[in-house]
Amino acid sequence: MLNPHSSLDLLREWAAWEHGKAPFLLEADRPVLTSQRSARSLVTVRSWSAAHRADDFGAPGDGRLHLGLLPQPFCGDLRRPSVYVLLLNPGLGPSDYFGEYKVKRYRHALVATLKQDFQPGSVPFLFLDPQFAWHGGFGWWHGKLAGVIGRLARVWSVPFAAARMRLGNELASIELFPYHSASFRDGGGWIRQLYSVMLARAFVKDVVIPRVKRGEAIAIVTRHTKVWDLPDHPRIVRYSATEVRAAHLSPDSRGGHAILSHLCERERVSRSHVD
Repeated sequence: MLNPHSSLDLLREWAAWEHGKAPFLLEADRPVLTSQRSARSLVTVRSWSAAHRADDFGAPGDGRLHLGLLPQPFCGDLRRPSVYVLLLNPGLGPSDYFGEYKVKRYRHALVATLKQDFQPGSVPFLFLDPQFAWHGGFGWWHGKLAGVIGRLARVWSVPFAAARMRLGNELASIELFPYHSASFRDGGGWIRQLYSVMLARAFVKDVVIPRVKRGEAIAIVTRHTKVWDLPDHPRIVRYSATEVRAAHLSPDSRGGHAILSHLCERERVSRSHVD
């Protein structure tokens, strides 16, 4: 259960955030992000036409923060997942601007995630929802988890699509840093200074770690493991420097294996209670 008295409540802050006009950023982050030191590392594109007509559209190695896109501090229903994946920041691909400015259903799903307001029957982890299969986020997550989903389909005795949907209800991700970039460069000391980063770390400390210690969840840290500063625990997987490069979640990776072991154990316990 969330601590209602916490001064660093990730879900409350983002649920109250107003997403009217770009640049899209948490107000408490504005002084740092708009400082002279950070200004050269920002770009605010306000339409799909402006995005795809830009000279550098889709160019690799763009380290700027794209504040014309909605922040993505997390994905999934953070109140009840049993698998948390901790990352660095949301990436950037050609489908991001198109999706947010041209596909209302997709943008509504992003806002619903920020507000943690999900419709009955929806897949809380939207990047495992096949209606968004055209988006790069689906391609990234589905590509990493397809092997795990296939194994779970066999364990759960359900079709692949049903296993994917079920995993979409069990999975949540949290970004250390909520703003999009193709490659991340901490040009303004952001990780040390941003309120949004403190929110993410506090949520993990106050909510995720206690759930892990109670045996309710597992945590997989794929990016910036030292900054997340998680304790040693058998239910916490911290990727090494070599694992971080690809952040694999296939069945033979440590993270994928942990997901399979955890969810298979939950299934075994659930069946034993029924029997």
